[in-house]
This record gives sequence, C-alpha cells and structure tokens, in this order.
Amino acid sequence: MRNRMATGEVPENQRFEYWLDMICSIYVQLECDQPQESALFGEIEFSRIGGLDLTELRANVPRVRRTPLHVSRSGEDYCLVQLQQAGKGVVCQDGRIAVVSPGDFVLYDCTRPYELMFDDEEHHVMVLRLPRSHLEQHVTGLEELTATTVSGDGAAGHLLLSMVSTLRKQADRLHPASAQGVSDAITQMIAAGLRSLPQANSRRPSSLHAYHLTRIKAYVKERLRDPGLSVASVAQAAGLSPDHLARLFRGEPLPLSRLIWQWRLEACHRDLVDPRLASRSVSDIAFSWGFNEAAHFSRSFKEQYGLTPREWRQQAVTVQNPA
Repeated sequence: MRNRMATGEVPENQRFEYWLDMICSIYVQLECDQPQESALFGEIEFSRIGGLDLTELRANVPRVRRTPLHVSRSGEDYCLVQLQQAGKGVVCQDGRIAVVSPGDFVLYDCTRPYELMFDDEEHHVMVLRLPRSHLEQHVTGLEELTATTVSGDGAAGHLLLSMVSTLRKQADRLHPASAQGVSDAITQMIAAGLRSLPQANSRRPSSLHAYHLTRIKAYVKERLRDPGLSVASVAQAAGLSPDHLARLFRGEPLPLSRLIWQWRLEACHRDLVDPRLASRSVSDIAFSWGFNEAAHFSRSFKEQYGLTPREWRQQAVTVQNPA
C-alpha cells in the first residue's frame, strides 16, 4: 500500500519539525537545513515491498546529515540507495564525494556518517531502504562502494531505474506473494550495479576497514584505565554503530569486548611483578586498569594465567629474590 505525507498538511510554522520527524521515521535519524530563500516544501510517497522500502521524495531542503552522534545512538543497520530523478545531488561518505545526475544511483550506509546536498531549488529522488545484510549476500566490501556514482548510462543503472519506476506505479497492485521475489530482484540489480564499479573488482583488503581497526585499537589503548570503557562508548567515540563495530572485529582473533578484557589482564599481569609497584595492593592495580570487581578479576586472571594474582606476584618475588 502506498502512503503519502507532505508539508502542506500542516501550518507553515510547523513544517520544518514535521518534515524532520517524517524523514527520521521513514529513513533513519538525521538532521537537515532549512531552505534560505523560500518556504520549506517536501512530500514523500512510500511503500513497503517485501524486504525493502521504496520512497519517492520531492523537496527543497538543501542539505541532510547523519552525524556520528546519530549513528552511535541508534542501531539502524540499513543501506540507502538514491536514484536521482531531477536536479543534481551530492553524496559524501567514507572520504568520497559522488555527484549524482538524473538516471544515476548511489549507495550510502547508515552505520556510518554521511551528508547529502542538493544544488537545485527542488530535487526529486527515489530512495530504496534495505537491510545491509540483504545486500551483503550479493556483494562484498560495501564500505568501498559508498558515495560512488553508478551511471544510469550503464546496463545495471538503466535497468534498476526502469524496474523501480515501474514498481512505484504498480506497488498497490502487487500481490503479497510476489513482493519478496520482486524485492530480491531489485536487490540483485543494485548489487549488479555496484559490482560494475572499478573498486568492486579490487582484491586488496579494504583500506577503510584497516583504518577503522587501527584508530579504534589506538582509542582503546589510550583509555584502557577508564572503567567506563565499553563497546558502546567506543562506538559512540568512533561515530560507528555497535553492529558495524562487531563486523569490523569479525575477522580479528577476539571481539572488541574480549579484547578490552584481554588487554586489561595483560596490563595487570605486567604491573603485578613490577618492583616499583610492590607497595600497591592487587585490588588497587586491578582497579587502576578499569576492573571494578576484585573477585571477578581474580577468577579471570587465574583462568588466563593458571595462577591467582597473588600467586603470580609471589612467584615473581621468589624469582627476583631467591633464598
């Protein structure tokens, strides 16, 4: 079923808040700028088709942003695919800038910040929202394919636009039993367009993936003593969603939560045998590295090293000062 919402349905002094609430509920949490030289105008038609949402949007909002704060505060794990209908759009994400002309499409990932800009007084786009996991079944390395224009002159871009345009007109007539098949076909066509991009054929590991891992590990090391350090706090600081953080560490020996625990145990293991810290208690050392429960720390230490913290310390003293 197709639904329509428009700013003309509310008084002019309420339109900006109404529009912002509308796009946040339909897409993901966002912020946007008001037009400077004319009254705000916006209308959206939206339909649910199988596993994806299709929207058609006309508006004169010049800029839209999803900030690191929006990402860290929400668990929205979607990809958005923007098909430009009229006016030019600019999509910025992952250090790339894509200019999108009518007929082109572009991908952006809601698990990371992005910015959209429109240089015409009124723009017209169709937007597909689908779970990231659905698209990952058909194409890998999505983080290297965001903010990159897929030309409408290519076969995949042209076919996708044709399919979506037809679907928009026929959405109300689509039998529920057919909806998922149509949704799958559109997802596969999006993937085909993305696979046509030059970087999709690169065998190199994702530089963005490596960059995120490096900066996240550096952040954790700097704040290892902070008892409030957690997966959630790291995600917020990095401007990434917790789900994206989990995916980054999927190929690592330890998930992030376990890595924090492991590094803290290693730091305590080292400090307990440091002669300069001999006057400090076991609990004091444990708490200084972010642990907040002595008994739990002692059990974890023994599981890791085969000795309690006190036994490890005493063994080191015996070695350093033999009788």
